[in-house]
Amino acid sequence: MNLAAPLGLAAAALGIPLVVWYVLRSRRPSQVVSSTFLWSRTDRSVSAAVPWQRFRPDVMFWLIALALLLGALALARPFVRVPAQLGDHTILVLDASASMLGTEDGPTRLELARREAEDLMARLAPGQEVSVIEAGSRARVLASGAGDPGAIRDAIRSVRPTHGAPDLVDAFTLAAALQRPGQSTVIHLLTDGVLPPGAEQSAPPGLLVNAVGEPRPNLAVTRVQAVPVGAGTNQVFVQIRNFGTVGAEARVTLSIDGVDAVEEALRLAPRGTEDRVFTVPGGDGEILRARVEPAGAGAAADALTVDDQGFAVLSSPREVRVTVATPGNVFLEAALASVPGVTIETSPVVPANLLQTDLLVIDRVAAPAAPQVPTLLVAPTTWPAGITRSGLLDLPSFTFQAPGHELLAEVDLSEVAVASAQEVAAPALTEVAGGPGGPLLLAGRIDGTPVIAVAFDLLESNLPLQTAWPVFVANAVSWLAGPPVSLPAPAGTTLAIAVPAGVTTVQVSPPSGDRIALDATNPRLLLDQVGVWRFTYDGSPAVPGSGAIDALAVNPVPDEGDLARPAPDVAAPAVPGQVDDASGVAAEGRRSLSAAILALVLGLVLAEWLWRELVQPWRRRRRAAHQPAPQAGPA
Repeated sequence: MNLAAPLGLAAAALGIPLVVWYVLRSRRPSQVVSSTFLWSRTDRSVSAAVPWQRFRPDVMFWLIALALLLGALALARPFVRVPAQLGDHTILVLDASASMLGTEDGPTRLELARREAEDLMARLAPGQEVSVIEAGSRARVLASGAGDPGAIRDAIRSVRPTHGAPDLVDAFTLAAALQRPGQSTVIHLLTDGVLPPGAEQSAPPGLLVNAVGEPRPNLAVTRVQAVPVGAGTNQVFVQIRNFGTVGAEARVTLSIDGVDAVEEALRLAPRGTEDRVFTVPGGDGEILRARVEPAGAGAAADALTVDDQGFAVLSSPREVRVTVATPGNVFLEAALASVPGVTIETSPVVPANLLQTDLLVIDRVAAPAAPQVPTLLVAPTTWPAGITRSGLLDLPSFTFQAPGHELLAEVDLSEVAVASAQEVAAPALTEVAGGPGGPLLLAGRIDGTPVIAVAFDLLESNLPLQTAWPVFVANAVSWLAGPPVSLPAPAGTTLAIAVPAGVTTVQVSPPSGDRIALDATNPRLLLDQVGVWRFTYDGSPAVPGSGAIDALAVNPVPDEGDLARPAPDVAAPAVPGQVDDASGVAAEGRRSLSAAILALVLGLVLAEWLWRELVQPWRRRRRAAHQPAPQAGPA
């Protein structure tokens, strides 16, 4: 605690006259008499006071003395240092992600953040400036160094929510660029979730986090994927998550071009996930929608509607021609054959002519010096250039899996046991999975050709017996040869559109119904809405076989549906050391304690009055009632 006016403590000297008064005040002894009638005839008062008494403080003295001391402390204007709420330049970063669309008994979390931002702006002093940054799927500056309250309010209200995750790293980069040397800068982040690790590392020093929202129940469709299986049918994988802290009953409905095809009831555990596989009819280009809604008596209201549905664009099976060079491996051939659209040819060695091959698999045979087509290498006897073998690993284990890599989607290698593996190094490839001895699974490009390298013999491991094996093979086919179907994109993805030759303009229709025109020389598009996006090229649909997409499904980001995730800790800055200018000096504010101390003083004054007017008379009456009555003298 610090004092803004230390001289105010001098008022504590008023306690000295109080002590002197207690020493000099008259104290007449009390005596019970039968009558004071004769005393009324006395012409001269007789003093029974005893001056210079020994100092004997009572309850009222201590109440008055404490009130005097606290009053002196209040005059000294005590305060504690806190992170400054406003500075010469205040930067507001408003989270505009999908979770901010969650409702809070009426208003959305984004609306609560806007109100809190406007409350902060109501305290602005003349000369202070404000910048507003929208942290949506792509961060943007809505106001820079504005001093007009109306302009600031308009910028806050113009924050537009997106359906993706917030790009906080980009938002913090913009905030750092807006800071000016010599100005005290305070940065506020108004959000409903804790900072992810990547954003926390790039957060500006002393970032103040303003939390909005309370934990809310939410059911979400977190994944939809449709794979054609032939004969006009599709196999659809749907994942439903309950982000609430209590169990929930739900109903999942699948529809094709608006016509309901499948409906199923679910029971989800608290914070539980349910995966379902359905077989539905559908043809090329039709739109599949999976939606979830609460069901059953007393079902809790769903607080976020944007993730209640997911989409997929149905397609016809695509043929992927795979050549397998192997001495024989039933596990490998069976897993490849189970992937829709894959046709297999086997060979004991790598064929010289690969013109009709979309994907080459090399299993325990010599690999060519340079990969010519996308290649899956499984413990080849010789590796291509760019991969070197330096030895053998005995009993290697999987202790690392690259998080988020497409090859390991829905793949768990923790239970895989390997007898031996080759110790390899490949600077051009990325380690996807491995252990203390080195990488066991690598992926990347060699001379521009996609390559996956498995460093161990499948027959010397239990991987082909794991449920992860067919999933890994399907992921490998999609990663190497391109997905057999049009996979949905998560909201917030920036898409680079393949434009056919000769096309000059690309027109896009997002789910909102707007029209977006893109320059064919740089056709990049931010997919910030959940739903189906449609594309035309020079006003016409995509030509089959041109590689251009006609329709693309965009689905919710799973983590944005968690409305019960931990809230930010607002007791302290998210990052210590609030920077106020280029010198790195900490920007601090003062929280005055004078009002709280004066409230205590008033409380003590009230306590003293109650003691003098109520308690003391009551005690005197009680004491008198317990004194024995005076006895009569002899007759």
